Amino acid sequence: MSRKMQRSSSRSRSRPRGKEASMAQQKQSHIARSELDSSCPRRPSAHPHFRWKKGMILARGRYELRSRLGDGTFGRVLAAKDLQTGDFVAIKVGKAGDDFCEQAVEEAEMLQYIQRLDTHRKRLCVRLLDSFLEPPQHFCMVFEQLGISLRDFLKRNNGCGLFLEDLRSIAHQLLQGLAGLHAAGVIHTDLKCRNVMLRDAAVRVAPHPREPGKEALRPMDCSISIIDFGSAIKKDEAFRGRAGTRQFRSPEVALGLLWDEKSDIWSAGCIIAMLYTGTRPFSVHDNQEHLAMMERFLEDRFPQHMLRTARQKWADQDEASSDLGDVEGFAVTDENRLDWPGEAQPEAVRRVEDLRPLSAKVLPRHGAFLSLLQGLLQLDPQCRMDAATGCNASFFLSEVME
Repeated sequence: MSRKMQRSSSRSRSRPRGKEASMAQQKQSHIARSELDSSCPRRPSAHPHFRWKKGMILARGRYELRSRLGDGTFGRVLAAKDLQTGDFVAIKVGKAGDDFCEQAVEEAEMLQYIQRLDTHRKRLCVRLLDSFLEPPQHFCMVFEQLGISLRDFLKRNNGCGLFLEDLRSIAHQLLQGLAGLHAAGVIHTDLKCRNVMLRDAAVRVAPHPREPGKEALRPMDCSISIIDFGSAIKKDEAFRGRAGTRQFRSPEVALGLLWDEKSDIWSAGCIIAMLYTGTRPFSVHDNQEHLAMMERFLEDRFPQHMLRTARQKWADQDEASSDLGDVEGFAVTDENRLDWPGEAQPEAVRRVEDLRPLSAKVLPRHGAFLSLLQGLLQLDPQCRMDAATGCNASFFLSEVME
């Protein structure tokens, strides 16, 4: 018999955040909370995105807008020129509305906190240069202008993964960046290829060593920056509830268990695997299918203690006080095993069966790389390596064999 863990109704979850003293005095542009409260409306705007045009000037004459780089959930990013320094920058302009303003201020404070602790100036996280409130209600953050995201690079790369030498450099920087964040008590919570940027977009073309007959792109400079700290939290405690983007979401988050910085490690493992294969490890839209794919991809089963704990948490939940937030349901057997295929649709069963295991995707000569991924992608977070350990993996010390 299987038991499906599912609520009869859903409730929204407010993101947990560390409560720190205000760091407004540390900002290049001082935005007081009182100013924020008086400038941001207490009602949703009919047109929350910032309306801009080329040549528009922001921050009382300092920044000249040049082009739109992209739109996101919480705002849009615009390319601009700093008229004081002559530098080109990227400005993240938050949507209108009090909630968006508050979240943007929290992101700016988090970035200021991270930058104060970056005493070695490794710059593995994006640098916040300035922040200001653009009347009447858009909070703006000014960043150094970077190249392209790893997601966009892979889209341009003819379906190929990265050269192993380039992958090794990027993976090491990513783990270094996470080691620094976690040592500072910060969890990113939304790591994905879109949120890791190459600092320089310049590329060259070369024959791909793992894809005979194909040419692929190689970055001229593999330096990266981790971006988008809008969901980052302080790891004062363990959290429960949905976090991150599904395809990069850790097992413990998917099961509604307590999670901490090890959830970032799983996401990093998914990114690094994607850089090798050129495709996401898990292309899913359903929680049960995702969990089944995890077992298939890693040729492992969820530890019974994880499913037992998750099952008990759901059984004990009280809708009025549940801290499961918006975690999706899943099904387990009475023996505390994932109930798969269970009631899954035939298409979902085929997708799981068609998924090649990680060990089959990595070439035999890349054993050190496979060992790193297996350490990062442990189903049990207690067995998953931390970022500092990952930085010292043999993959980063051995000779590269493309």
